[in-house]
Amino acid sequence: MSEGPRHPAPILLVLALRWLAFGWMLTVALVSGQIQRPVEAAIALLATGCWTAWLTVAAVRRMRLVLAADVAVAIALNVVYGHIYPPHAMLTNHPSFMGAYPAAAVAACGVVYRLRGGCAAGLVLGFSLPFAYAANEIALDRLSFLQVLTMIGGGLSYVLLGGTIGAAARQLNALHERATRDGQRAARMAERQRIVAQIHDDVLQQLGRLRAGIREMSGGPALDAVAEGIARQESALRSLGSAEPDPPPGVVSLHAQLAELVERYGDVPVRLITAGPFPLPTGMATEITAAVAELLTNVVKHAQAHQVWLTVLPDGGDITVTVRDDGVGFPPGQDTGGLGLRLSVQARVHRMAGSVRIRSSPGHGTEVELRVPKGNDHG
Repeated sequence: MSEGPRHPAPILLVLALRWLAFGWMLTVALVSGQIQRPVEAAIALLATGCWTAWLTVAAVRRMRLVLAADVAVAIALNVVYGHIYPPHAMLTNHPSFMGAYPAAAVAACGVVYRLRGGCAAGLVLGFSLPFAYAANEIALDRLSFLQVLTMIGGGLSYVLLGGTIGAAARQLNALHERATRDGQRAARMAERQRIVAQIHDDVLQQLGRLRAGIREMSGGPALDAVAEGIARQESALRSLGSAEPDPPPGVVSLHAQLAELVERYGDVPVRLITAGPFPLPTGMATEITAAVAELLTNVVKHAQAHQVWLTVLPDGGDITVTVRDDGVGFPPGQDTGGLGLRLSVQARVHRMAGSVRIRSSPGHGTEVELRVPKGNDHG
């Protein structure tokens, strides 16, 4: 568990509470007229003021020891309060000398150690109240039922305060972390947009002019291959510019995985067409990518294709992945050695509660459609 708050606001509010409580202590000491041991009261005020000043200006490194000392100071103030006031004063409604200062220690523990820390500090401080009563010459065995309830209620108020502050600090820190992540995401998006604009204004325009110039030269297959390579680089740059920021943990971009897969198949041009990044659970995206890899390998080995189209589109609650080639095709119902791979493809897709459809005819290529419901991560 972290010892330091990520957001400074709660601990600053606790510090403000300390100074207000210390000011109340000074006011009560000067105007109440109830303090019967002024020397002890002056020492307590001086020690509390020095402690508060040190907490304000010091760079606290060992937070655990500081908070333990803070709770000890709060306990001491409870006991000193009973000692410097007239006997049985704690059973009256006179203004409290210590005021809310002990509560600041409980609140600080709640800020740093959250709900459990705040409740634990409040419980420890609550257990100090019988000692404060004893210092005020109050016989605990002679307390009435209502007086006992009052003492217990005072202790429970510390516990409630610590728990409330701890829960609030945890929520504030969660909001702070979320705002930080959103800010970082916005900064990455802004930087990405700047790079995209630069690519569009400079690199893509230059590549487009170069490709057009090469095609106008009519230099034969070699130059055509160079122009085709430039076109693929243009497509890759445009995909880079349209990519979204990194998905959350446990989720990957299907578009990114398929784009990486397509780069491995240089023998046959593969055109990837998607309607977005398609963030999916890691297992599901891995299974789909593996199925597509087997299909592309099958095309390279058996289809004699010149072009392959890989399309990923949403279809209601499903994702449709289509691999289509312009190869030799095969008669309906024929199961060649290459198309035997469809069994392993179907096995992967069926694990995700999906379906596979194959359409082909001789001389007109082959189309394989994978349909997978979103969210079925069985990988």
